[in-house]
Amino acid sequence: MDLYIGTYREMSEKDQIEIQGLIIKGNEANASLVENRLYSSALTAYFKDGDSIMATTSIKIPETYYINEVFNKALTYLNPSKYIFELGYVFVESPYRNQKLASILCAELMNKFKNEHLFSTTRTDNLGMQSILHTLGFEPSGKSYLSLSKTKLLQLYLRNCPVMNQVKTQELIFDDCMS
Repeated sequence: MDLYIGTYREMSEKDQIEIQGLIIKGNEANASLVENRLYSSALTAYFKDGDSIMATTSIKIPETYYINEVFNKALTYLNPSKYIFELGYVFVESPYRNQKLASILCAELMNKFKNEHLFSTTRTDNLGMQSILHTLGFEPSGKSYLSLSKTKLLQLYLRNCPVMNQVKTQELIFDDCMS
């Protein structure tokens, strides 16, 4: 098994298609937006077993409107403009699960973004991803909210922000996160 890290643009067309397929198979992302979002991502990491990709994750650079929407839905007062990077598109093929591949991929990317403010969202029932996020220094922020499909609850997680779990209904000052 080999680990690869690079920009999506640098990858072979075959690898790009496989990564898109994995993300779409995970059914956690809008399939029509995956390719463009991968092209604009900062880095993508993946494991290959022979000629096939079995696990992937990316550091995305989402559009400002999306970041603002996530922070608003989570009812957090924290300044979304500090969070230009999102850890996402984490997927591992079924036969390769429970081998810590997602943890390794996420940790490798986090090492390259040590001092950056990052956010991520995950389903409230995805305990594995929540565990990975906690291990990497992410903390839940705000309240869980309905996904676009209105079938799942999502939770916003933040990394490198000293004030956590604050929601808009509270009257607090967040100087550390608002600049």
